[in-house]
Amino acid sequence: MRPKLRLAHASDIHLDTDYYGGERNLERRDRCRRVFRALLDNVTEQRPDLLLIAGDLFDSNRASDDTIAWAMEALAGLAFPVLMIPGNHDCLEADGIYRRHDFNRIPNLRLVMDPEGEVIDLPELRISAWGKGMVSHTPAYSPLGNMPDLREDWWNLALGHGIFIDGAAHSHRSSQVKTTQILESGRDYIALGHHHALLDVSKSSTAAYYCGSPEPVSEDAGTFLTVDLEEGREAQVTIRRIK
Repeated sequence: MRPKLRLAHASDIHLDTDYYGGERNLERRDRCRRVFRALLDNVTEQRPDLLLIAGDLFDSNRASDDTIAWAMEALAGLAFPVLMIPGNHDCLEADGIYRRHDFNRIPNLRLVMDPEGEVIDLPELRISAWGKGMVSHTPAYSPLGNMPDLREDWWNLALGHGIFIDGAAHSHRSSQVKTTQILESGRDYIALGHHHALLDVSKSSTAAYYCGSPEPVSEDAGTFLTVDLEEGREAQVTIRRIK
């Protein structure tokens, strides 16, 4: 029997947006940090078993070392595990953030680094999670391409960062997340990032969502999701607005 779990799903935080070092634009840098701190506080209030961050924690690979250290400390201070993937803004380019700084040394955090995809198992939660380490944001990159088989009697999750493309559509967009990939995945939940507004792209028995961004894109507050998983029930996805 798989345990009852609560996931939190966040994405597209974009730390250091419009910040280029020095004393200029410190207000913008600090606003990004306040938004992220509020997100983490709101997530903590929901008492999740696991936090999923589906890419773009940083706005670019030029984020300051000070902000990177601050973010690592904030994540290390959480009382629950964190699983995250790079996005197109903080991708695994040669001198990118995740090449220069080892996020996997944070005891409660696992960062997906393999561009071919890798499975991360959390035995204490009976979670088997899969994702890819994005190296470049191109039409050739498929965030959900070539997912492995499911792990029987575990919760099977996936993370992806890219643009949703309906199965009937043809597109030359980069990093395409396709309807057929979601439909055929068999996953219990797919946490998606890149699209900054809430979007439900669930197919069949697989719940798949873009959670929105903690930075509001309209007059509404920024958002994240909680996902309650319980044996014999569909995933219960709840929109959480950041206070």
